[in-house]
Amino acid sequence: MAIGQNAKTGARSYVALMIEPSFGSFPATSSSYTHTLEFLSLGIKTEIASTKLDTISGNRGFTKRVQLDKNVGGTLEQYLHPTESPILLAVTLGGGISTTANTNTGATVWTHSISAGNFDNTISSIGMQVRKGDAHHWQYAGGRVNVLTITGTIGEPVKCSYEMVFKDSTQAGTDISSSLSISAVLPFTYVQGSYRYAGSESSLTSSAAEHITDFELTINNNLVSDAGVRSLGYNTIQALPATRREVSLKITQRFDTTTAWERFIQNTQGAVELYFEGSSITSEENYSCKIIMPKVYLNTPDVEIGGANEILKSEIEFDVLVDNPSTSTGRDIGITIVNDVSGY
Repeated sequence: MAIGQNAKTGARSYVALMIEPSFGSFPATSSSYTHTLEFLSLGIKTEIASTKLDTISGNRGFTKRVQLDKNVGGTLEQYLHPTESPILLAVTLGGGISTTANTNTGATVWTHSISAGNFDNTISSIGMQVRKGDAHHWQYAGGRVNVLTITGTIGEPVKCSYEMVFKDSTQAGTDISSSLSISAVLPFTYVQGSYRYAGSESSLTSSAAEHITDFELTINNNLVSDAGVRSLGYNTIQALPATRREVSLKITQRFDTTTAWERFIQNTQGAVELYFEGSSITSEENYSCKIIMPKVYLNTPDVEIGGANEILKSEIEFDVLVDNPSTSTGRDIGITIVNDVSGY
């Protein structure tokens, strides 16, 4: 069979996640592949920079080339999921996961608090084993999320896009599909979502809900992966530090009062919560995801009039800040997931 004569599709592919004990240490046993990810697309790839040597050799053409830096990364997309997303959310925020059990009638429910931090807690980096097609495997080690974008749009499930950077990759690995298990739980949709705004985090109750038509939440870790983290004798990065974390939120809201405008003009400090509640786990508890930004300020321009038949809408952006920067509890964002998984 000639190369390229056959055809393979993405439908037989899979992604398995594992938590690394230390940065770039890909687990050696298949038992470590305990987290299956049902994904939408995977753009992670390996590139090696090369340069043609501009030497003089009696010919006008180039005669030699060398390979230099190895770069591994790309974008992974999935729906925001009650059981599959916590690992990637945790490796985005870099502060680890704290899990507590809440025993209800007939079952046990766990609450996972995902904190923003400095990548010095558990789940500071992840590895991936990926099957591309039905037979070929890649292993990616030392993975961190540079930019996470969560979007909610009318008529769609909530989507997550992770721009990732890895330390290294290898085209290796055996098939572990028999060890993987896809969750039967459904992802969150816009129907299950709620946007809440209040003067403080403690006031972010259901009564603080406001109507919006879409949102885009971005967490940018500004990872350093250039020459500053490379060393003589290696073609891969040797560290992957995060610099300034920047959290931004954009929403679209129908304009029917000047309340949001007044919050902007008066430079009012507030707090925002994005809350999603899915199917039931027990009679008392449902799958849920709560994203809190405890200190925000609105940037709200004047409402534009697009035409006589168009609904007036405000495009609102938020400045998201750390609420108590001089304390250990200060944060600009926090995520809480309630599900039926005992730990990650």
